[in-house]
Amino acid sequence: MVSIVKKQKAQPPNEEADRLPNPIGRRLRQLRKEQDWTLADVSKRTGISVGTLSKLEHGKTDLNFSSVNKLATGLGLAVTDLTNPSSHMMGRRAITIGGHGVMFNTTDVDYEVLCSEVANHRQGYLKGVVNSFTFDDSLPWHRHQGQEFLYVLSGGLELYTELYEPVLLNAGDSILFDSSMGHHYVSVGPNPAEILISMSLEGYQNVSDTFRPMKREKDERD
Repeated sequence: MVSIVKKQKAQPPNEEADRLPNPIGRRLRQLRKEQDWTLADVSKRTGISVGTLSKLEHGKTDLNFSSVNKLATGLGLAVTDLTNPSSHMMGRRAITIGGHGVMFNTTDVDYEVLCSEVANHRQGYLKGVVNSFTFDDSLPWHRHQGQEFLYVLSGGLELYTELYEPVLLNAGDSILFDSSMGHHYVSVGPNPAEILISMSLEGYQNVSDTFRPMKREKDERD
């Protein structure tokens, strides 16, 4: 008896990647194809498990900013090369539809990456919601090389720094400071403050310091 095997219609090579909702996963798959890397190769370079990388490429998980930074560093890329699949293009216009930027969380702020397809990778643009209402001196300071510009979109915000007394900023207020100086954000009032940040990306080495040890251990297990 001869069995007939029905041939499946071949899918275009990039069709699955084009359906991926996660731009980082889509960009990772594109990079692997360009460099002929396996998931094991990427895992060895970045310290992120093969399982997590596979889930990322298939849109089944997201990375926090600590892991995104680890992935970018391991692959020798700027963070924005991962958050934007078309970062190699030289366009100078960038649009982010509200709520559609890459999201990541720290212990005190939920962030959305804005306008990451701009070819200049020296500057990052973020919208943040500050969920902390008290200053926790047991947490390590946020710090990174360069400068940071912060604008308060709504609510009240106290900016704590290593060298100065806390400063109160309300909606419409802004500040520019040396971001290598340790800093923390704390919301003031009944609702979380919403902020807009522009910061230097070069030398952004200490992202993982902003996470609680418990959060870091969970990420490593994942």
